[in-house]
Amino acid sequence: MTLNVSHTLRSLLNILLVSTIITSALSAQTPDPAPSDIYVGNGYFSGEYYDFFTDQAGNNQVDISDYVFYIGNTYTFHKISGNNHPFYLSDIPSNSSGSYHLGTLSFSISSDSTIGQSDGIRSSESMTLTIPASYSNTLYYYCTKLFHTSMVASLNVDVLPVDDSPSYLNSSRLIITEVDRQADYIEVTYFGDDSGVLEADTTITNILGDSITLASNVSFSAGETKEYVSSLSGAGHLQLIALDASNSDYWVPAQDGSNKGYFFAEQLITDPLPDVPQGEIAIGLQTVVSGLSHLIGVADPNDGTGRLFLVEQEGRVRVLNSDSSISPNNLIDVASSLTPLVLGTIGYDERGLLGLALSPSFATDGTLFFYASYSKGSATPDFTVSPQTLIMDGTDYDNIDHHSVIIKRTITDDNSNGIFDSSDSFVDNEILRFEQPTANSFTFIGSNHNGGHLFFDTNGLLMVAIGDGGDANDTGNGHVAIGNGADATNILGTLIRIDPDGSNSVNGKYGIPADNPFVTHPTYLPEIYAYGFRNPWTFSQDAATGEIYSSDSGQNTVQEVNRVLPGKNYGWRAKEGSFLFDPVTGNIGSLYNAPTIDGLEDPIVEYDHGQGYANIIGGHIYRGSLIPGLQGAYICGDYGPFQPPGELFYVEGLNNTPTLKRFQIGVTDRELLSDVRAFSVDAAGEIYFVGNSNGQSSLYKIVPLAHIEINATDEVELTVTGDEESQITLKKSSDLDFTNSEDTAVLDGKLNLTYPLEDQAFFKVVAE
Repeated sequence: MTLNVSHTLRSLLNILLVSTIITSALSAQTPDPAPSDIYVGNGYFSGEYYDFFTDQAGNNQVDISDYVFYIGNTYTFHKISGNNHPFYLSDIPSNSSGSYHLGTLSFSISSDSTIGQSDGIRSSESMTLTIPASYSNTLYYYCTKLFHTSMVASLNVDVLPVDDSPSYLNSSRLIITEVDRQADYIEVTYFGDDSGVLEADTTITNILGDSITLASNVSFSAGETKEYVSSLSGAGHLQLIALDASNSDYWVPAQDGSNKGYFFAEQLITDPLPDVPQGEIAIGLQTVVSGLSHLIGVADPNDGTGRLFLVEQEGRVRVLNSDSSISPNNLIDVASSLTPLVLGTIGYDERGLLGLALSPSFATDGTLFFYASYSKGSATPDFTVSPQTLIMDGTDYDNIDHHSVIIKRTITDDNSNGIFDSSDSFVDNEILRFEQPTANSFTFIGSNHNGGHLFFDTNGLLMVAIGDGGDANDTGNGHVAIGNGADATNILGTLIRIDPDGSNSVNGKYGIPADNPFVTHPTYLPEIYAYGFRNPWTFSQDAATGEIYSSDSGQNTVQEVNRVLPGKNYGWRAKEGSFLFDPVTGNIGSLYNAPTIDGLEDPIVEYDHGQGYANIIGGHIYRGSLIPGLQGAYICGDYGPFQPPGELFYVEGLNNTPTLKRFQIGVTDRELLSDVRAFSVDAAGEIYFVGNSNGQSSLYKIVPLAHIEINATDEVELTVTGDEESQITLKKSSDLDFTNSEDTAVLDGKLNLTYPLEDQAFFKVVAE
């Protein structure tokens, strides 16, 4: 979808973007000399893979590709932040893989600590190198983590220039960005990614008659804006802000003349948000089950059996019985139908069996739905990627990686034992299939941003989360010009809502609810409930209020939680969180008094990566009974920096001032022992999360630090619940101040006891 721009404004945008007349000659541009000290910040799986700075404080961020490292010169790389992506150099590829990741270096370096190709420099460490005088290799930098094979890029290495001849700009990127005719004012911005000078006089004119001639030898740096005085007729004021200089759909007008129309990347924000504060609520954890493989979710059949269904990404749904045993037979096994995964080689994938939703009447009708990444085969998808968006560059991979499918499974209770399990027969019906493009920047993981979470809303309609098609910045193979997230004619980057019992869809296999927001729209997909998402991995509905909440994974900097309303655009890729986003660099930026972009919804809470966070994992509104202080709060978490630990959050004040806070975990506020993959809720409203550590997955339940339930009939029945890593003690006494109490240690945070009914018997539970 394009921004909501009037015909007049759209014409104005075209004037400014198309009306440049160039009279200068063009020539190649040479990067600037690299400074002798380069400061390396946090690492990422996209862009240039690291933040680079020219100052130790990390205020002046630069693109390393804008610099040339000269043969014979000495350079020092200082790591100033981040331990998740250690930094090192290579110019000889690894013998085993042929990649420069974990390759070796043909010349020696000096360092303030012992480092090498597999450990690199971490925060507060540095290394110094002198490029040999006869050097002829290509010099690469990389992350030394074993499976971070994508994080490899080269430095510009060259001989020292023989003269100081100027480099010349590609002046076709000079664009008038603001005009104030009454003040004889014109502003010109250079939207190139190089720097240099004009070789000849250059005239820029728009068809409204506003023009400016720039003299030869005027210099511009990348993204620089210059102000000029020029005699203009008339009194009109015109100002534009470029959210994406290459795409007129992301130019918007300023609301007044109080601020300049700078390209927002010039006011780059490296620390956009304050740290997530420690909250007042302390919780405990109980390990429900361990030893699973790539667990990504749980479903509660609520059929009186006490079972839980455990969803494993590799294609299985396992059954956890009420006695904590795992059934030897799986409820679902579609592993053979999945597109080949890379979980077994690199330990990470965004494809597989990604979601399970039980029908609200599952206990009586045995109907469920699941979302999975199936091999393409010969099946015809219901939604295809536009051929015009596919990259045809001779790369040896398929442009379409796999199909995402939604399957309806109906189980028959063949043995009439009153439950639906692996002993029963079933029928699968495919109700929806769509293409997922190959991530050409990350071909080693095939495809990313696949979404996959689904659930039934309070009206019995099926809602499904779908990512933007992957890669980075909502660009690349399979992405439309404005980005899939912004395009509501495209199923990617959306939350859809369908009626699984209906048949008025194009394929006749499901229904389109009459109150979906785009049912009558001439071009938008009627399945869409909301759009403008990057990868809304998990979302949920509050059973008490009906409100829908969704996380959305950010690109490099900002993670967000949204309150989802029908028909709304949640901003990607014009924004990452509440910040303007540049899809060319992957950076966020700011404008002083920046104009509002009509029609975009900002998140209710957001956070950045400043505390080592990596990716938001959405959760649920708490409606359980074990932790009364959490009632009405939204529980979510952060995946963690691609290795444990993750983090657990809660959002309080949802109806006033939503505030994101960190849980205190246990008495000592310990770190988690796992990452955080997904949250689930049982029929009682209690919340679980799944996490990976040490090569296995576990299911954890969020419980109070210490909790006691007392029922008194002929005996006193006690149920003690508490944090499994804290020391939990049950105290029993007839003395009100418990000075002469009897203590009972609680193992693994759970205990059931009975006592004779006594006069003046008192109990309490203590967590230490």
